[in-house]
Amino acid sequence: MGAVTDLEETPELIATHYLTAIDDVVEHLRAAAQLGLGVRIRSYLEQEEDGDTVAERWELELLTGSPVLQDEPVTDSVSVS
Repeated sequence: MGAVTDLEETPELIATHYLTAIDDVVEHLRAAAQLGLGVRIRSYLEQEEDGDTVAERWELELLTGSPVLQDEPVTDSVSVS
């Protein structure tokens, strides 16, 4: 793991990627780490076209630097195993 040298107060958004496979998420994370970029990832469920099933999806935001974690209000969330 590389050392963090500079903390940007508010990193800028470079791009947003919408991914459908966890392997793609891992590949994007590795690339961002090699380039010294930050990421923010959100997972969500999306209903399939058949209407009966849902699929897990990921939104990956590529940032100019790693965001500094701020105290955030607790919200209701659902974990997917």
